[in-house]
Amino acid sequence: MNQNLLINNLITVENKNQEMLKNILLILSGTIFLALMSQLTIPLPFTPVPITGQTFAVMFIGLVYGKKLGSSTLLTYIAAGSAGLPVFAGFSGKLPFFTPSGGYIIGFFFAALVCGYFADKGWTKSPVKLISALIIAHAVLYFFGLLQLNIFLPNKNVFAIGLYPFIAGDVIKMIILSALLPTVWKFTKK
Repeated sequence: MNQNLLINNLITVENKNQEMLKNILLILSGTIFLALMSQLTIPLPFTPVPITGQTFAVMFIGLVYGKKLGSSTLLTYIAAGSAGLPVFAGFSGKLPFFTPSGGYIIGFFFAALVCGYFADKGWTKSPVKLISALIIAHAVLYFFGLLQLNIFLPNKNVFAIGLYPFIAGDVIKMIILSALLPTVWKFTKK
């Protein structure tokens, strides 16, 4: 059990059966949390990509759950939406890979993986390291998002419609996470 992961310090188990049950419940609750945060949506008239609470949830799940559990949660979320469950923004449940904003969904998985990697290394204990991890995770997320957006809208400035409108919100989310997680760590040590 990785002691660098916040979740392992908040929820302790005694045996492998409890560990498996804990992981199943965390994946389900993380998927539900992500689905609920996806519904916090502000549509923008000039882009098919809405402002949502998804990026906060994705980063939070990766940072708290770690690489394995975080990526499993994101795969479960993507599978649920791809199977038709209304978990994506606007209660959408369709294959996200064939939409202009589908690259962001793909990017969510890799962003959670990046956050989880750094969480496994203990970076959630330090605000400075945490901000660095979040910047890298956001760069990965936007790489996939902008790549697919450019495929669907080849004659548009994808940075103007798929990146710039979201930077301020992402900075706010990063500040919240970099203040929240190290603070929770301080309380778990006591």
